[in-house]
Amino acid sequence: MSLDVNIRHSTDQDLQGVVILMDQLGYPTTYAEMQERYAHIAADANFTTLVAEVRGRVVGLIGMQTSYSYEKNGRHCRIMALVVHEHYRGSGIGRQLLRAAEQWAAAQQVDSISLNSGNRTDREAAHAFYQEMGYTAGSTGFSKKTQLLQHT
Repeated sequence: MSLDVNIRHSTDQDLQGVVILMDQLGYPTTYAEMQERYAHIAADANFTTLVAEVRGRVVGLIGMQTSYSYEKNGRHCRIMALVVHEHYRGSGIGRQLLRAAEQWAAAQQVDSISLNSGNRTDREAAHAFYQEMGYTAGSTGFSKKTQLLQHT
């Protein structure tokens, strides 16, 4: 069975679906929290969010940020979030979202694209997917909450 998938830019009308997707990605959030985040993201020209819609329902999203980097010339795009609703995984929607993001990045004169994916064992399928799509594994990332910086 072939799904009729519409990939489009997100709007604030998509937020309930986005909340569900972020929860499934492992980042539980409330509608109010996502509303606040999305207001900042939507107002920043360096961010773009695409959603996958099936029969009027948001079932996937890819969020990107463009920037310049210190280590090389040209604009860079970082995929900040990529998730497909658990009932639609394996249907090709993730592939469509990633291709749409790559096409969008190329149209924006972006010459490189990257993403981070955690080392949790439940992400092994995602890692295989990214490699299949032509992405190579890179460096290990580290993070720290800023309020901790005040106490160290």
